[in-house]
Amino acid sequence: MKGKILVVVQFGCLFLLAAFTKWHLLPWWTFLLLGISGFLAFWAMFVMKVGNFNVVPYPVEEGKLITKGPYKVIRHPMYTSIFIFAAAILWVQFDYIKLTISIILVIGLVIKMLFEEKLLCGHHPGYKAYMQQTKRVIPFVW
Repeated sequence: MKGKILVVVQFGCLFLLAAFTKWHLLPWWTFLLLGISGFLAFWAMFVMKVGNFNVVPYPVEEGKLITKGPYKVIRHPMYTSIFIFAAAILWVQFDYIKLTISIILVIGLVIKMLFEEKLLCGHHPGYKAYMQQTKRVIPFVW
């Protein structure tokens, strides 16, 4: 249940950020950042494969630990792509509504990551070693 609530918070915040964005007023370079965000998300999904991918933080029963592609340097490239998306929107069209939504989004995703990592450690014997070799969201930083 906790995982499903976190997913609802995640997608709810993304929907609200998109709804409160004046897309026609965004400068061209914002779309470059959004393109990078989208590319990272699709690359991560492509490497993960359909049967291994799960929106909720619960590991897929027959899933495999993926450590190639973007997963070679960060454990959660999908979350990184969401952070890039939110930061780009907030940076260009700052207001307190978007700031509040972004804070809720970040808190929800951090809770979801920690919860997911705990489950992955129990599901994949090599996950703890993988955690020591990679950063969580930002390559070489965090």
